[in-house]
Amino acid sequence: MSEGLSLSFFHDSGFTRQKCSKCNSFFWSTVERELCGDAPCVEYSFIGKPLFSKPMNLDEARESFLAFFDKHNHTRVERAPVVARWRNDIYLSIASIAVFQPHVTSGASKPPANPLTISQPCIRLNDLESVGRSGRHLTTFEMMAHHAFNTENEKIYWQNHTVELCHELYTSLGLDGAKITYKENPWVGGGNGGEALEVLAGGLELATLVFMDLEEDSDGDIELKGIKFKRMPRSIVDTGYGLERLVWASQGTPTIYEAVFPEAVTYLTQKANLEELLQTSGSLISENAKLCGVLSVDYGSDLTELRQMVLDRLNASGHKLSLSEFTSIIEPLEKLVTVLFLAMSRQVIWHVWF
Repeated sequence: MSEGLSLSFFHDSGFTRQKCSKCNSFFWSTVERELCGDAPCVEYSFIGKPLFSKPMNLDEARESFLAFFDKHNHTRVERAPVVARWRNDIYLSIASIAVFQPHVTSGASKPPANPLTISQPCIRLNDLESVGRSGRHLTTFEMMAHHAFNTENEKIYWQNHTVELCHELYTSLGLDGAKITYKENPWVGGGNGGEALEVLAGGLELATLVFMDLEEDSDGDIELKGIKFKRMPRSIVDTGYGLERLVWASQGTPTIYEAVFPEAVTYLTQKANLEELLQTSGSLISENAKLCGVLSVDYGSDLTELRQMVLDRLNASGHKLSLSEFTSIIEPLEKLVTVLFLAMSRQVIWHVWF
């Protein structure tokens, strides 16, 4: 697709399709950019400089999202259980669309409303090594979404209106539209696939807009990310907006953890006697957080090498620290947050199972 997702909304709103000089991905923006706006191509620029007009907590951000889609003729639906008892391929709800796979997405069942909006609690355990270290990874989170299920006989809305709604939502909350980029990145999961746009601002991925119109088929004539698909008669708007990331971007705190659970972080910091460390190293911690987007902390990663990479960039900007000094400051805080979120995940899993 030489033109990519060439939507009338983009053209009418002054967007142009550009190519990132680092990752070579295509993206849409209203201003000329060299980079796509995604980490690790860029660093976080919203820390200390919130993206939205006012800070929000979890309840305020969730209600802002759901109320917006209420006004745009979407029906709120109740969240589903975290344990995905209706699935035979996953144990936990990992995304809002997981609630509707495979029965609704396959056409076997009707959706509870169409279009609908939801804020679905999720658990993902594949990023455990990154929790506490990247500043953005969580094990438990809420994925807010608006979904539309189009069939051959009923057309709700598709790509253009999806992006239009997304852009209006964020700009209505005070985000400067010129700071938003839409990065093209096809999506696959749960037996389905389709074109997708990652919604980026300040170096942070705020949402993903998936246009699901493919289903896995070993004889299919379409290939995405090494998997064969065929076109299906349904086209499904599958969006995912990170509730916690919206809260974080609205507050501009050094990490997502202070924004989402400020009382818990404060309490554990006091109990671990880390208050003085935070006070004396506040600027360093903030600068480190801005660079955390470059970290890719996967299982088996060389953490020392990753720390050295960040340290080199910190020292180049004026800090003078050895690796051992840097580690002695950052590691206690990482461990504190890791303990907090692993404990929360265990509590959630225990609650839903027992």
